[in-house]
Order: sequence, then C-alpha cells, then structure tokens
Amino acid sequence: MFDLLSRELLRKTFHITGSLIPIIYYFISRETALIVLSSVNAFILLIEWLRLRGKIKLPDILLRPHENKQVAAYIYFNMAALISILIFDKTVAIAALLMLSIGDAASGLAGSMIKGGDIRNRNRNRNYNRNQATKNMEFKPLPIMALMFAVCILIGLVLLNLPLAEDMTHLSFLVYAAGAAGATLGDAVPVQILGRQIDDNLMIPLLSGLFMTAAAFF
Repeated sequence: MFDLLSRELLRKTFHITGSLIPIIYYFISRETALIVLSSVNAFILLIEWLRLRGKIKLPDILLRPHENKQVAAYIYFNMAALISILIFDKTVAIAALLMLSIGDAASGLAGSMIKGGDIRNRNRNRNYNRNQATKNMEFKPLPIMALMFAVCILIGLVLLNLPLAEDMTHLSFLVYAAGAAGATLGDAVPVQILGRQIDDNLMIPLLSGLFMTAAAFF
C-alpha cells in the first residue's frame, strides 16, 4: 500500500499543478485563455501522438499502467479545461477546474489508502460488453465520495469570499454546492459509453459545470 500511496502522491502533486489553469484564467480574459489553451492542447496532442507511436518516452511516474498504450490522463485534463472555458461562465469554469485539480487529487490519495478505493482501474481491467457494463459497475467507497464533496465545498467557500474579477459573476453557496455534487458524481461513477470508460478528468469538470449552470439558472 505504501508503494501505491507514494506513486499516487507523486502523480497527484503533478496533477494539482493543473490548478494553475483556473488561477491564471482568473487574471486574463476568456479569449486569451482560449487562445493559450488551444495552443497548449495542440502541442501536447503532438507529444502524445509521438509517445503512442514509440517516438518519445515520458517518465513512468506520469502514466498509469493502462496508459502505456492509451491516451494519457493529462490529455483529458487539458481538453476538459479548454471545453470548460469555452462553454461555461468564467466563475463556473474556474470553480469546476479547481474541483477537478484539487478535489480529484484528494480523492486519488484517499483511494490509494482505503481498501477497495481504486475502482477505476478494476473497472478498466474487466472485459465489459454492452449488457454487463452497467450491472458490473462499481462506485467509489462512500468515505472517498464524502472527502471529494467536502474538498469541493471548501473550494466553493473560498471562491464565495474571493474578490471577483470584472468579467466574473457572483454565484451563491447553493450553486457551488451543486457543483460539488456534480464533481463528486463525476469522480465516483465510472461512466461507460459502448463499453469504454470515460476519463474522470473529463467527467468531473463537465458535470460540475453543468450542475452549477443549472443551479444558477433556477
């Protein structure tokens, strides 16, 4: 377990640096953020294409075993950031991406310490068919879900008391709570489409952003 925790700690330390994206976005315009992230995504997609073709090799600590021959999580993270900034209000996007980078890091570390917590790799390693995918699906243990929700709530409380930039809108605590619920679901429920699991780096911010957008509307 110690080895798993050490690897997860190193991975999540790298993962949490993704919070720089929403932090930088706080200070710049949406248009500038989209231009910069589009360029970043184009560059890392090239790197990933070269990696999957065996032309370059990334440090093992950055990849999970199943990512050696599949698209790595950092691709989904940066795609999620670009999509979130493109489709959501600035405040919603910042909150959703912080819930991804910080909340998912806390969830991952807890999963490495709690027996049965690393359910995504078990779900990936099974051979699903369309009829079995839903029946065999596992959710993360309740303590991990509770931790994820609590961390996301704290993120909402920080944003609630943070001075807003001119192009940001005020959101209520209930809106942030809805976002925390969406992020928790995105982290805890491994969604499958046609037998393929959707990476949680996409699910967490998109569900969080959708929940906050819906809550703000009503």
